[in-house]
Amino acid sequence: MSSALDDVPGGVVSLDADLRITAANRALGTLVGRDPSSLIGEPFDVLLSLPARILFQTHVFPALQADGRIEEAFLTLATAEPEPTPVLVNAVRTDSDGLSHYDLLIVRIRARSRWEADLLHATQALHAERAAAQRVVDELAATTRDLEDRHDEERRNRAFRDVFVGVVSHELRTPITTIFGMSQLLKTRLSSLDPAVVAQHLSDIADEADRMRRLTEDLLVLSRAEGRQLRVGSEPILVPHLVRRAVDAEAERSPGHRFSVEVGAGQPAALGEDTYVDQVVRNLLSNAAKYSPSGTTIRITIGREDDGVAVRVIDEGPGFGDQAPDALFEVFYRAPGVVGTTSGAGIGLFVCRELVAAMGGRIWASAAPLPATHGAEFGFWLPDANDDDPEADGGS
Repeated sequence: MSSALDDVPGGVVSLDADLRITAANRALGTLVGRDPSSLIGEPFDVLLSLPARILFQTHVFPALQADGRIEEAFLTLATAEPEPTPVLVNAVRTDSDGLSHYDLLIVRIRARSRWEADLLHATQALHAERAAAQRVVDELAATTRDLEDRHDEERRNRAFRDVFVGVVSHELRTPITTIFGMSQLLKTRLSSLDPAVVAQHLSDIADEADRMRRLTEDLLVLSRAEGRQLRVGSEPILVPHLVRRAVDAEAERSPGHRFSVEVGAGQPAALGEDTYVDQVVRNLLSNAAKYSPSGTTIRITIGREDDGVAVRVIDEGPGFGDQAPDALFEVFYRAPGVVGTTSGAGIGLFVCRELVAAMGGRIWASAAPLPATHGAEFGFWLPDANDDDPEADGGS
């Protein structure tokens, strides 16, 4: 028998079809107190006590023939000791060339606990090694995800910067060119121009300066939102007052539209920051006026809803068609049907979404409510400040 089997701490024995020993290792010789080589050719029965022989012939060997294997059969070995040695036997049958032979592993019962302890220790060591390897795999996966996230973030930042620079250069060029050109004209020809022309030029300069101011405010919010540095105050504010002020300003800029403000009774104070609420309302009004035909009415409603205040801006424009309304709030998004026909940077509604969210509210876009057959509604909601409800000062 090979030296490798001699190192096995249990007895190993091979039997031919007649159950005669064809090989035995050193541990088996130790168990029975004989030289392993002297066992070759002996019947396996000679190793067993008389009761064990009967049990082997009547139960163990028939089970081995039927199933091809047995596990932990209890037998006793005949040795030089006064008492037989109790052992556990595991055996397998192998068939070759029409004949069967059998390989048995025989373990002294009192050594079994040591084997099990060694096996448990080896199993625990294997589990610990696998756990350590899994931790390394998990750490590598986490590092990979982190690097991928950083790469995606950097790629997103580069794309944002490219678009941002393009938008700024394009959107600021027009008002700057207008202001500079008309200022130069007034500077060189003021004395020769008709007073009405001068007034018109001054009005255009003021409009373009206001446009540039509003764009600058939106770009400031945009840059802070993209850098996750947008900080908004939270204090009780009277929304109807802010809405009316914004409507009055937009009415001057859009004389071709009618504006109607409807304020529900018992308006509570809302939580937010008045400067940013004003910016949201101005953006929504400007958006409605931009996409609504001249001569139509832009309706603004303010009402108490869901423990807060809801503001809705409803226009009579073309509506959304097949496009998803939520896409309009994405930064730099512009509907395919208006690109090249309507001015805009595609940041106003994104700014509205970010500001409303920072104030703890929500914003939405939907088709104009029935019975309107076209048009759009843009609205936002801010939470109640939980103060005493101020008396609404009426509607128009």
